[in-house]
Amino acid sequence: MPESGEEGAELSDAGKEQIRLRATFLNNIGIGVILVGVFTPIIRSMYEPAVISGDLISVAATMMICFSVGGGLPLVGILILRGLSK
Repeated sequence: MPESGEEGAELSDAGKEQIRLRATFLNNIGIGVILVGVFTPIIRSMYEPAVISGDLISVAATMMICFSVGGGLPLVGILILRGLSK
């Protein structure tokens, strides 16, 4: 694996696979954050409408934050994948 000071050093196949795995990990974490933070409150409100009726603002804010984080993590993964072109 190339040292951090070496510019233009070719990555080994194992190094490229590690980059792919990091990007996949971030993508999967992003999917999990969206599922738990966005879809769970929606599904729960279908079965228990009283849960959401009193605290709609905080639930909506939490859902927006989770959607943003869940959407941002795959973007970080895309940035990490740019390391494959080395």
